[in-house]
Amino acid sequence: MSTRRYAVIGDPISHSLSPLMQRGWIEDHGLDASYEAVLLRSDDPVSAIRGLTQFSGLNVTAPHKRAAAEAADRSESEVANTLRREADGSLSAFSTDGPGFLASLQEAAPGWRARTGNVLLIGAGGAAQAIAEALDSAFDLRILNRTFSRAAELAERTPRAEPARWEAMDACFAAADLIVNTTTMSDESMDWPVSHCREGAVVADIVYTPLETALLKAARERGLIAIDGLGMLIHQGALAFEIWHGVKPDAAKARARLMRALST
Repeated sequence: MSTRRYAVIGDPISHSLSPLMQRGWIEDHGLDASYEAVLLRSDDPVSAIRGLTQFSGLNVTAPHKRAAAEAADRSESEVANTLRREADGSLSAFSTDGPGFLASLQEAAPGWRARTGNVLLIGAGGAAQAIAEALDSAFDLRILNRTFSRAAELAERTPRAEPARWEAMDACFAAADLIVNTTTMSDESMDWPVSHCREGAVVADIVYTPLETALLKAARERGLIAIDGLGMLIHQGALAFEIWHGVKPDAAKARARLMRALST
């Protein structure tokens, strides 16, 4: 039996820690499998994804999560970050971003759900949609995006959600119990209005390079709970690993490996 191949696809992709994480788990469980990073740059990503028939499974990162769901023969969502090749050659698509985010949130801020009524979601891409779906209709959700029309589109598909204009960021921060940044705006030039946050607010950023973004630094300086993107990366990856291999990997081992890599 030949080695089963797996990969993460995206553009860019060189920054991804998924190969280190997934290879570690493959070794932990003694599986005959490989895992690699593949740059996918195409004007027709749906066709390009369908053409990757050499892989038994794929993780999918920006900007191809919608294309991944469309490329699959069956998908549980309009966006997908995990693909599995079935025995008949067809593709099944899964969205592990949302559940992975919730797992990381529970890990870092136990009891957050009971303390949360209003959620601010910054961004309107594939990860934002997955997280909005995972939050379900239990919270009042405000979606903030530089392009208001994109925020409005996502809000229209999401229960108890409303779009917000970028100029209303201060008020959005002031009203939220949980703030989740799904954008890549993590550089020092962004002046996040964390001073407006209420006491006890939780601030999460799904970016993991850098591990401490400007948003998280400001939140910690304010004394708020600040959650980096490494937990989401690990937990969504663990769910993907289980979908492919039928076994639950050790999240703690993955965090130790990734922390060592990030510290070098």
